[in-house]
Amino acid sequence: MINGWEYIHCPVCGALVETYDICSKCNWQNTGETNIDGGPNKLTLKEAQAAYAKGQKIY
Repeated sequence: MINGWEYIHCPVCGALVETYDICSKCNWQNTGETNIDGGPNKLTLKEAQAAYAKGQKIY
């Protein structure tokens, strides 16, 4: 919790991001602590992690 807001580490890049917010570092939209596949993200979590590791953009 920071200033009353819940933050988690982005499961794609590890940056600190507010829960249910879009990561400013890699553009992954966090879907809560579990970060389920589907929802607002076009890639699955595993696909996004692989793309980020290769330096590709995530939309």
